Amino acid sequence: MGLRSLLVVASVVTLVATSGLTLAAEPSGEEIFKAKCATCHSLTQGLSTIAPDLHGVVGRKAASLDNFKYSDALKESGIVWTPEKLDEWIKSPHMVAAETEMSFPGLSDPQQRAAVVEFLKGFGAE
Repeated sequence: MGLRSLLVVASVVTLVATSGLTLAAEPSGEEIFKAKCATCHSLTQGLSTIAPDLHGVVGRKAASLDNFKYSDALKESGIVWTPEKLDEWIKSPHMVAAETEMSFPGLSDPQQRAAVVEFLKGFGAE
């Protein structure tokens, strides 16, 4: 590699390092879940603590676990957690059920929401 090529590579590396840009891949659904959801939600069936467990959530009726006290907003919503409804919820819980007690502000990135939904599909699928 010539001096000119080395200078170009060094310039690109410096630009990326100082601009806040990243060359890393998008985080996985599991990584996003751990960072944004796992503080309150478990993936272990029957282990509801701060929030209901999400084991088998895809296809489940909202507010249907016996081991968690849900808000009236969710009890009365009639929601079934399809992938599309989960995407809406993860984007903005309060837009789906305005009176929900969930404090999560939402996740705006559609790719990250899709990754989380795909990750959740793997828990409880028969």
